[in-house]
Amino acid sequence: MPRPIGGLKALALLLLVLLAGGETRAERVKLKAQAGFKLTMPVIGEGIAHFRDTIEASGGDDLRFRIYDADKLVPTLQIFDAVSAGKIDAGFTWPGYWMGKLPATTVFAAVPFGPEPDEFLAWLHQGGGLGLWRKLYAPHDAVPIPCGVLPPEASGWFAKPIERADDLAGLKVRYAGLGGKVLEKLGASITMLAAGDIFLSLERGVIDATEYSMPSTDRPLGFYKIAKHYYFPGWHQPASIMELIVNKQTWEAMSPGQRRRIETACDSTTLFQLTRGIATQPEALAFYRNNGVTLHRWPPQLLERFRALAEEVMAEASAADPAFAEAWRSLESFRARHAEWAGMAYAR
Repeated sequence: MPRPIGGLKALALLLLVLLAGGETRAERVKLKAQAGFKLTMPVIGEGIAHFRDTIEASGGDDLRFRIYDADKLVPTLQIFDAVSAGKIDAGFTWPGYWMGKLPATTVFAAVPFGPEPDEFLAWLHQGGGLGLWRKLYAPHDAVPIPCGVLPPEASGWFAKPIERADDLAGLKVRYAGLGGKVLEKLGASITMLAAGDIFLSLERGVIDATEYSMPSTDRPLGFYKIAKHYYFPGWHQPASIMELIVNKQTWEAMSPGQRRRIETACDSTTLFQLTRGIATQPEALAFYRNNGVTLHRWPPQLLERFRALAEEVMAEASAADPAFAEAWRSLESFRARHAEWAGMAYAR
C-alpha cells in the first residue's frame, strides 16, 4: 500500500533535523564583541582573528561575530562590566584583569609557579575547573569559555639588572595578576595597565619596569627601546588562559548547536595560540639580541624567594576569599593527583 504523502513529508523533515545535528534551523545571531587586545598583536590578537575566521568557515549564516578592536567600544579593563550589563554581547580577554572585582579569577588565568599549558587545560576541561569558573561568573550574568592558552611568558623588562631582592624595592612596575602581589612583598609598587598605555608610561618614567607577555608579543609594543634587560623565566605565568566572555542571556538564547560551534572555535583557537606562541619565540629573541637587549635568567636564589612569597600570596588570598580558596583547592588537588604520573611519564 503506498505511504501517505504526509508521512513522506514527516520522514523528510525528520531526516533534515537529524542531518542538522538534531535541531531545527536556529535563529540568526550576530554578536557584538570587544577584543581586549589589538587584532594585529602577535599570537594573542592573531588568535582572536583565528576564532573569527573559524566561526565564519564553520558553515551556515546563523552565527556571526562582529569583533571590534581593542578600546573601540569600551576600555579593555571595563570589558567584564560591559558584558555583564549587556552593553556588549561578548569580550575576548584575560581573566586575571578582573582580580580586583573577583579575586578568584586569577586561579583561572595564571598561577605563579603553577601549571604549564597542558596541565592547566586538563584541569579546566577534565578536572572540574571550568565548572567552578562558570559558577564564579554566573552571579554577574557572564559565561566564560576558555579560548586560548599561551606558553610561558617572559618575566619583565627592566632598565637596570636585578641581582638581589633589594633591587626591586621602590620600583614602580606594571605587573599583572598574582605575580604583582609577590613583587609587592619585596617592596615594589605595582600598577595594572592595558597594553596600549605601557610604552608611554615607561618612556615618561611613570613606571620603571613592566611585564606583558611572550617575546614575540612584546616586540611590537617597543619596550626594548627603553628597558634593555629582559628577564626569564616567567615564573608568574607559566601558562596563561585566555577567555571569551559571553553575556549570560545572550548565551542562553542561542541554540545548542550555536553554542557548540563557539566552543569548538575556541578549542581551535587554543591550539593555534599554543603552537603559534611556541613557534615564534626564537626569532623574537634573536631580534632583541640584535637590538642591544640583554637576556637574563633570574638568579636561583631569587627564584626561590619568589616561590616562597608566591606560597604566602596564595595562602593569604585563600583566607580572604572563599571562591578563591575553592578554586585553588581544586587546582592543587588535581595537580597532586597528576604529579605521580607526570613524574613517571616525562623524561625530564
